[in-house]
Amino acid sequence: MRFISRRKLVCTVSGMLSALLLLPAASAARPKYYVDKYADVEMPVSLAVGTVRTPEFSVVPEWYSIVVQVEKPLPFLQMMCMMGATTGPLDVKDCNSNDPLLRADWKVWDGEHVVAQGSVPECGCKYENKYVYKLLGSFLGEAGKKYVVEVEFTKDGTPLNVANPHLIVIRHRHMW
Repeated sequence: MRFISRRKLVCTVSGMLSALLLLPAASAARPKYYVDKYADVEMPVSLAVGTVRTPEFSVVPEWYSIVVQVEKPLPFLQMMCMMGATTGPLDVKDCNSNDPLLRADWKVWDGEHVVAQGSVPECGCKYENKYVYKLLGSFLGEAGKKYVVEVEFTKDGTPLNVANPHLIVIRHRHMW
């Protein structure tokens, strides 16, 4: 049985700790996710009651997320409440009775056939320095297919239009 010297052990552990401590700094300097770069669809939308359809887009066999992205021109807690991007019951206590404003049903079409559909889930949000993202839903892409996403906003979310909302369809792995 071979023993490792104390000095070699200390150097190895120090090196591993240094790598762990420097890794967050390296990832902060170059964010892992570039939503603008990887989005299959990114389009400005109004959050007024009504229906929005994306242009047709090709997919690969992966999970896709349907997301609304907004900037943060209003106080952060107010934005969280309006988007329904709260993380638990303690966040909701600061919201008003009209929140969330972002409510929608969605469908994914392959030609004339609906291949997936749903409504905005209670969970599924992400925060960055500049943006708040709210998951509307997700679907599995089938190779060689071309899809259109249709989102019907069911509640008047126009107070959020000051936040420059965009509808994004992106591979799940690039978003979360």
